[in-house]
Amino acid sequence: MKKILQSTTITLVMLGGNHAVAGGLWLNEYGDFSGGRASAGATAGTDEAATIIHNPASATRIKGDQLFGAASALITRVKFDVKESRPLLVGDGNGGQAGQVTPGASMAYVFDNGWDKWSTGISLAGLAGAGLNYNDDWVGRFQATEVNLLVMAMGGTVAYQVTDRLSIGVTPQIFYSTLTQKLRVPFVGARAKLDGDDTGFGGAVGAMYDFNTGTRVGISWQSSFDIKFDGKLKIDGNIGEGVQVSTDTQLTMAQNVRLALHHDVDDRLGLDFTVGWDNWDELDNIFVSVKDFGGAPIVTDWKDTYHYAAGFQYKLNDDWDITAGIAYDTNVVSANERVPELPIDEQIRYNAGARYHLSNTLIVGGYLNYTDLGSAKIDADFWSGKYSSNEMYQLSLYANWML
Repeated sequence: MKKILQSTTITLVMLGGNHAVAGGLWLNEYGDFSGGRASAGATAGTDEAATIIHNPASATRIKGDQLFGAASALITRVKFDVKESRPLLVGDGNGGQAGQVTPGASMAYVFDNGWDKWSTGISLAGLAGAGLNYNDDWVGRFQATEVNLLVMAMGGTVAYQVTDRLSIGVTPQIFYSTLTQKLRVPFVGARAKLDGDDTGFGGAVGAMYDFNTGTRVGISWQSSFDIKFDGKLKIDGNIGEGVQVSTDTQLTMAQNVRLALHHDVDDRLGLDFTVGWDNWDELDNIFVSVKDFGGAPIVTDWKDTYHYAAGFQYKLNDDWDITAGIAYDTNVVSANERVPELPIDEQIRYNAGARYHLSNTLIVGGYLNYTDLGSAKIDADFWSGKYSSNEMYQLSLYANWML
């Protein structure tokens, strides 16, 4: 009987607990000055080493050695309002304030290799992630009480200036991803924890074209990441303490494309625009397998999303530059497919930032970002509702050295 209960528990975890780890959308800001305008126009190239994170072709804009480093804090406020529930089955708890404070960092280095047409660099950045911690007795506890997902990548960039106007580039990447998810198991009074990590390879390619000294366009493509979380599923509770088995969870982070325009109105004001596409429709299912208990695909119904951003940068004087912008991302999933592990609806981001030229070789700056993650309605089998608070604040500080 105990083995039957253990098998049943693991099956319930597979079918109820891992439903949403692949909903993490790509980040668009990486801590640099363009993040202060929601990265509008960044794919068309910037004047800091972090430009290679946005578009490998833009490495040709950087002259000499440049080193970029950024640190940030992401503060989320997430609170669910229960509309309907079956109290005898799931209760009526709202989960409390589930948001967390999460640190972030990125770096980039562009080399002066002395080559006339070629440029090279290296970068490290967090590309996607999620972190939530609900109360242990809330209505969605059988899907998640805690989730932490991180995807970061290191890349080596090579760019080539084909003509005075056209540059192309490529960034082979190695990624690292980690997943931790906790939940309660229905009917048997147990707690489950799934954790795992994976490394793999991806890449980005891009092109940039200068129409003239003040107007340029850029396009970049980020490959998908096929992630396989080899880890452990641990069950604690009435079915026995410390039941632990090996698991494989396979998911895909979707490929995306960004097309951007930068235009200098004059020697002080620049305007920036970006449109983009994320191919989440390619995520047909998440495949979960548990050693000795087989596996099952979890069907998803994600939609492609579209990204729009607009902003400006303005030179106040020789020392100070300011920037601001707004971005919008369309909704990825309907209410009956959305899950509390990643309660993202359409997104609207409002950003503003500034930088200061400390010397001819050192620039420091930062930005503030407020993101409205939408009401994110959820229509689950035994409960429903929406988020009264679903927002994120980001503070980022950075420095860029011209060595």
